[in-house]
Amino acid sequence: MILFEYNDYKKYINDWINEQPNHGHGLLRQISLHLRVNSVVMSQVFRGDRDLTLEQALELCLYIGLTDIERDYFLLLVQKDRAGSDKLKKVLQIQIENLAASALSLKNRIKHQKFSDEDKSIFYSQWFYSAIRLGTSMPNLNNIGSIAEYLNLDRILVSKVITFLLKNKLILENQNGFSMGPQVTHVGHDSPFVNRHHTNWRIQSLKAMEKNKDTDLFYTGPMALSNKMTKEIHQTIIEVIEKTTKKVAASDSETLRCLNIDWFSIN
Repeated sequence: MILFEYNDYKKYINDWINEQPNHGHGLLRQISLHLRVNSVVMSQVFRGDRDLTLEQALELCLYIGLTDIERDYFLLLVQKDRAGSDKLKKVLQIQIENLAASALSLKNRIKHQKFSDEDKSIFYSQWFYSAIRLGTSMPNLNNIGSIAEYLNLDRILVSKVITFLLKNKLILENQNGFSMGPQVTHVGHDSPFVNRHHTNWRIQSLKAMEKNKDTDLFYTGPMALSNKMTKEIHQTIIEVIEKTTKKVAASDSETLRCLNIDWFSIN
């Protein structure tokens, strides 16, 4: 769903609700609670002739997690529907069309430069950048709401990350929502960002241990062994990583998991 292709804010919200898990069942009530208005009022707005106030529209933008430019566009749509004269409606319509043209041009522009160190410093600063990017490869995680719910993240945070990923072509947006983009990431062992990358995911691993799920597996095995066996195990782990990576690349995207392997000297 691309907001800038809509000229009716009510249709956009109704379509957005329908794309949420369980087709947005009960979501209109949640929105009314967030806006602190009666659910009947929300029903009159999105299923009738009543309009949002600009204050309500702004709060709804925050709830959905729209970007700044999407927020401005949405507010223009609301202002147009609330306008009291045709002259004002025409002025606002021109502003709407200009902003839509500018926004769509920006979204469709190809980023030619490589993934810069500045961008990498942002991408590897937190675990959820790569988690959200990988999540968009799953058919059911193609919009901000479903991603936020799946990863238990704030919608506004997800929206900001999505904007960054789109800018860097790490994900793409089309009529069906978000999907993995052509840009690739790699952090080598000598990268200044590799320690942060490892730390981010090991923190998530520690959190997962507390949940004690039967589907997860954790192993800690301090041991004493020969130097020869140390080298053999080191090579075995490398082979496991290579085989795993190849198998994952050929599989369908149905779930998000993280593989952390620790094999190090204690001294």
